[in-house]
Amino acid sequence: MKTDNRSPRLKAVFAGGLAALLASSAAFGHKTFLASSEAIWPSGETVEIAMTSALEYPDIQFGLGQDRVAFISATVGGVAVDDLSYAETETALGIRFTPTSAGLGVLAVSTHPRSGEIPPESIDVYFEEIDADADVQAAFHALPGSPTLMRSYSKLTKTIFCVATCEGGEDAVFTPMGQALEFVPVQNEARRFALYQDSETLAGHRVTIHTPDGRHFEALTDETGRFTVSAELDGEVLLSAIWIDLPETPDGNYHSDQATMTVRLD
Repeated sequence: MKTDNRSPRLKAVFAGGLAALLASSAAFGHKTFLASSEAIWPSGETVEIAMTSALEYPDIQFGLGQDRVAFISATVGGVAVDDLSYAETETALGIRFTPTSAGLGVLAVSTHPRSGEIPPESIDVYFEEIDADADVQAAFHALPGSPTLMRSYSKLTKTIFCVATCEGGEDAVFTPMGQALEFVPVQNEARRFALYQDSETLAGHRVTIHTPDGRHFEALTDETGRFTVSAELDGEVLLSAIWIDLPETPDGNYHSDQATMTVRLD
C-alpha cells in the first residue's frame, strides 16, 4: 500500500459546440471525464459515451482528439468490447460501441502526457489547483530567481454504466485496470471507493466529490486507500484526485496524473 504525505444529461453530446481546448496556462484547471446520456442502455443498442474536458462538472465544453488516447478499455458483463469507434467534435470525443453482452459496464481511458511551462506568476495557483504537497512546492520555490515551472500531465478517467441490467460483470468493475491513478468501487460496500496508484491503494490522499449542481465535497482516503461518499449525496457524482511527482532535481519536470470517475450512487 502506497502512502501520501502530502447534468443536465447528454442527449445531443455528439453535436458541435464551443472553441477547442484552451492552450493557455488556465487549462490546468480543467477536469476531464466521461459522460453517458443513459444510466442503463438497452440491449443491442449502440452505447455512446463522451470524453470531455471542462472547468466545472458536468459541463460539456472542450473535446479531445482521438490521438490523445493512450489506453482505452471497455467491458460489459465481464466481456471485453473490442469494436470501438470515435467521433471528434469541438466539445467531446464520442466513444461508441455495441456490446454483445449485458450487465455492469466500465469504460476507462488514459491520455498521452502533455507538457508545457507555467509562468512564474501562475505557479502558486497551479500548485493549489493540483493539490501539490508541501515538499513539492518547497523544492521548486527553493530554486533561485523566478524560473518557469516545467510540467507535464496525463488524464485518466473512468465511468460505470449498465447494459439491460446492472447485474453481472462485477469482477471487471471492482478490479483495478492498471491506470497510473484510478478509482475503483469497493465490492459489497455501498458508497465505498478505493483510490489506486499503479494497482496499489493510495492512503492519506485527498479526493474531491463533485455533484451536478456545482457542489464540492472533500474526502481523505484511509489507511486502506478507501473513502466513503456521504449518504446525503444521490444520483451521479464525479470523483477526482490528482497526484504530482517530485522530480529528481527541483528544476526538472513536475508530472501530474488526474484521475476521475463518474458513477451513479443509486
